[in-house]
Amino acid sequence: MPKIHIPVIEYKQGGRQMLVTAMSPTEVVRMVSKPEAWDPVKTTAHGNRPRDAQHLQGIVKYLTEEEHFVLGAAVLYLTTKEAKFTPIPVPDGVAGEEDAATVGFLSVDIGAKFDIGDGQHRIGAYENIVQNRDEEGDLVMERLRRSGQPLIIVIEDDPKRRAQDFADLQRNVKAPTQSMGQSMDRRQPINRCLNELFESVPLFQDRVEYFKDNPGKLSAKLFSFKTVRYTSGLLLVGNGYRSPSTMDKAVNGKFEGTVDSDAAAARAQVEEFWTALGELVRFADVVDGGLPVAELREATYLTSAGVLYAIAYAVHNAVKSEQMTITEAVRALDTISFDRAPKNAAGETILPVTSEDTIFAGNLINTETGKLEAGRTAWESAGALLVKAIFDEVLNGGATVPGQASGESVPA
Repeated sequence: MPKIHIPVIEYKQGGRQMLVTAMSPTEVVRMVSKPEAWDPVKTTAHGNRPRDAQHLQGIVKYLTEEEHFVLGAAVLYLTTKEAKFTPIPVPDGVAGEEDAATVGFLSVDIGAKFDIGDGQHRIGAYENIVQNRDEEGDLVMERLRRSGQPLIIVIEDDPKRRAQDFADLQRNVKAPTQSMGQSMDRRQPINRCLNELFESVPLFQDRVEYFKDNPGKLSAKLFSFKTVRYTSGLLLVGNGYRSPSTMDKAVNGKFEGTVDSDAAAARAQVEEFWTALGELVRFADVVDGGLPVAELREATYLTSAGVLYAIAYAVHNAVKSEQMTITEAVRALDTISFDRAPKNAAGETILPVTSEDTIFAGNLINTETGKLEAGRTAWESAGALLVKAIFDEVLNGGATVPGQASGESVPA
């Protein structure tokens, strides 16, 4: 039977023959079979999970927009009848018998199709682009034709063994935390902005956690990158976006105006907010070195993500009224106690928690348990109270703004 010959590097893993190579994405699309649905009863094909259309389209968007793209290796399968490896003799001294890798050619029957083990969304994205962008001179297609998709080809006859490989691959991969992934992603302007400010804003200096999304109780870090990022986003665009992707687009759009001053203005707003926040009494104590972060966390709610979101939400709406600056709005918060609800001699929160104990009772703080509540409903409710407090202090010298007692809205 006629064969095609693919240059590969052969190695063994777990006693099985595996081969590494790279092929043009257009060739990969042509040579893979359509994944079958996973069915543990079947014995003729190992199957795969259903394709996630949204995830696939995300990869399509990435490939079409990013010139310097990078995608990891896909894992493909062939049977012992379909493929054979032939090593290439190498000069003396170049390789030894103990080397893990051997260079050679993989001979594959013409018409044989690769079975996709891991990487169906990557290959599906290539397929989508190839099918929808076939115009002569298309820059995306030219980029793909010049590129290679790395492949790990496993010679394995048993469908169940192939399915086990998929389970093992997922189990042995650990995704980075959102904080770490976001801080490394410098394509997004908001991430670049924050990374630059971490060196200049006193509150940030060596107090942002990158490796965890929630700093521990005794951590010397004030808040995670994820929390700082979302708080900054709320400051810039408010809370009108219900999905992370649409909010990201709106936030990054603040840095992508028609003139350079747009980006400068967004950066200045974020810098002003975090600088002013660092001047609040309790944060200032930390910045000055008089109060350890762990003690601030133990005594107040200020390091809670929900409280920071509520503050940013409140400041955004206060400044939107055009009656005060970011700094004025933040400084007005010094009139509010962010101390935790009182505790008894045993160190337990005295229940029920009331509004006299903390402004966050019944919104961010569960009155019956004393625990912090998660979710935007909680911090939005808290933020609404903070907005009222800011207007009371800045516009009325601490007097009640008409309508606040009845829950009516304040200028925004």
